[in-house]
Amino acid sequence: MPIFFPYIINIESQAEAATILRRLGVSGDGVTHMAAKALGRVIHVSGLEAVEANILKQEMLSMGGDAALPANVWRLQEGNAESLVMGTPRQFEDLVPRLQKKPFRLPRLGEEIAACSRRYEAAMNGEVTVPARLGKQPWLVMGILNVTPDSFHDRGRYGQFYAAVERAREMAAAGAAIIDVGGESTRPGAAGITLKEELGRVVPVVEALAAELKIPISVDTCKAGVARAALEAGAAMINDITALRGDRTMARVAAEHGCPVCLMHMQGTPRDMQKNPRYRDVVGDLAGFFLERVEWAERRGIRRENIILDPGIGFGKKLEHNLSIIRRLDSFLSLGLPVMIGASRKSFLGKISRDRGTEERLIGTVAANTIAYGKGARIFRVHDVAENVQALKVAAATREAR
Repeated sequence: MPIFFPYIINIESQAEAATILRRLGVSGDGVTHMAAKALGRVIHVSGLEAVEANILKQEMLSMGGDAALPANVWRLQEGNAESLVMGTPRQFEDLVPRLQKKPFRLPRLGEEIAACSRRYEAAMNGEVTVPARLGKQPWLVMGILNVTPDSFHDRGRYGQFYAAVERAREMAAAGAAIIDVGGESTRPGAAGITLKEELGRVVPVVEALAAELKIPISVDTCKAGVARAALEAGAAMINDITALRGDRTMARVAAEHGCPVCLMHMQGTPRDMQKNPRYRDVVGDLAGFFLERVEWAERRGIRRENIILDPGIGFGKKLEHNLSIIRRLDSFLSLGLPVMIGASRKSFLGKISRDRGTEERLIGTVAANTIAYGKGARIFRVHDVAENVQALKVAAATREAR
């Protein structure tokens, strides 16, 4: 398991660089000196001992790069330290043999920094793809099918079997590459339901769609019993908002079926997640969370190539958290796994546009997904398939035209 937790940050202005450097604990003079140098792509590394951090800085300086360090690290004080490592992909590769000759954990540090850079480059170059079981397309739109009486946007319109099947047909015809069937509302404040009730809502619909449609079906659940029944009924994927924490037998189900599984971040539970959520650094906190959950899943038999990450827009996040996640979404590419975004018609869009309800958030959803595509997201969970497919086709064509 990695011990230094490196991840990429793309810094777009000196003001942003200064904010990050101050948060890191860099001295005032150091912030002034390094803000311009920190522009562009840097690697944030945590878990360093003071002596390791100082050696890292000297090696990067010798290659023409640099590493920003907290003020106390210069005094070789004890305790874990963080660093912003500034360099090129080539320099990060050259760091490996240099640190192989050093003591302590420095050989491991060099390997992890270089691997982080490689994974990020591969993801941005399109070399990190969605799990093979979901198809060969470079990006896909996932249509949301809530078969519940109390979903935050659909409000029970597809709670009946025939309405749900017809809605899935419409989304497939509009270009959905996968349909995500959920039988338990996860809107803020929602209460849970029984296993029996969720099975009754989900399994008949999954079975019908798997038999009729030519696209994969996902099951949106945190109950292993529902996931197992849905997979046996023809589902191809598990979408778990608890990242396998809600039901510890879920990992066994996913491993036994060899299916893709989406690990989503959520602070708290649907019932209490919006009660003053807090983070030190939301993107850094989520990067550490995903690192731990991916390692946990792999140890339980889930293949890495079957794992998808979802930062959980709106799940235990305030407006500023959601915006930071979308703006810095590419940081999660450091793990070398496909990223899914679920911003569709959520309340943070309404707070920005000051609308009166979910029905007014389509344009905001399309804008958020287009930005997320540019930041590396490759799966887009939406209520409105046709509009998002069209926007993403334009975004993809523009990217390919480079």
